[in-house]
Amino acid sequence: MSEAERSKSEEEQRKGIPVYADRGEPKINDPALLLSNAAWRGSNEISFKLLRCLEAIRDLSKSMEVLASLNEPGSDKRLVKHLASPLYALVSGVLDMFNELESNAKNYTVIASPQHKEIISRKSQLTASVPIDNKSALRIVRDKIDSHIDKAAVIRPEDYWVNVDLPSFLKWMGICLEQILYLISLDVYGWTRDSGHPDVWSLMSVDGTVVDFYMQDGEPVAIIGITFAKSPKYGVLNEIKSFLKLYNEVARKCQDVNLIEISKIETHDTESEQAE
Repeated sequence: MSEAERSKSEEEQRKGIPVYADRGEPKINDPALLLSNAAWRGSNEISFKLLRCLEAIRDLSKSMEVLASLNEPGSDKRLVKHLASPLYALVSGVLDMFNELESNAKNYTVIASPQHKEIISRKSQLTASVPIDNKSALRIVRDKIDSHIDKAAVIRPEDYWVNVDLPSFLKWMGICLEQILYLISLDVYGWTRDSGHPDVWSLMSVDGTVVDFYMQDGEPVAIIGITFAKSPKYGVLNEIKSFLKLYNEVARKCQDVNLIEISKIETHDTESEQAE
C-alpha cells in the first residue's frame, strides 16, 4: 500500500468509515456460467471494451481445446476456420480499446503524455501486423466460410479455404495478447460487483480500492465502507494465462510459430501489483 493510500485509510478510520481487506482472487463475470454475485463486472467504457476482448478469448479457448487434442491441428481446416470469428472480434476489440483511450483521453486523466504516444504507436503496430480489412485473409474466412457460408465460397471454394491457415491465426493471436497485456497495465478500469444489499453500490474506480456507497433514489449519498482488494484485471490475467497454455499446446505442433512464455505474464502481474 502506498503512503497516500495508508494516510487515506487512517483518515477514513478516524471518520468512522470501516476499512476491510479482501484477499481473495477476483473472478470476472461469465455470462455463459452461473457465477456467484461476487463476480466482477465492468463499470466504465474501457472496462466494457476489455471484457469484450475477454469474451473473444473465452470463445477462442473452446476451439483451441479441441485443436490441442489433435496431433496435427492445422490439418483439420473445418476446426481451424472456427477461430476466425472470435479472432476477428479480438483484433477489433483491442483496436476499440486503443481508440477509446486515444479519442476520449479526457476521461482517462491518469494517462501521461508518454503513455498517450505509446498508445498511438501500439495501435499503428497492431493495424500493420494484423490486417482486418475486407480483403484480408482473416476477414475473408470470417465473412465467407465461418460466420456465414457465402454462395461464392461454394462455387469457388479454393479461393476462400486457402486463407484458413492455423500458423497465421496463432501469430495474430499472439500479437493481440501482447497488446492486451500492455493495456491491462494501465490504471483506467472501473469495476463493480453485487454488494449483497440493494441500497449499496460497490465500486472500484482505482485499482485495489473498493468503495461502498449508500444509495438513495439512484444517487450515492454516503460512503459506508472501503475494502482493499486485488483488482479484477488480475482475474482477466488469470484467464489469459489459461488460454496461453492452450495456445502453446497448439503452437508446439505447428511450424514457425513462437511459443509465449507464461513467466513473462507472471512477471507483468507481479510488477503491476507492486505499482499499486
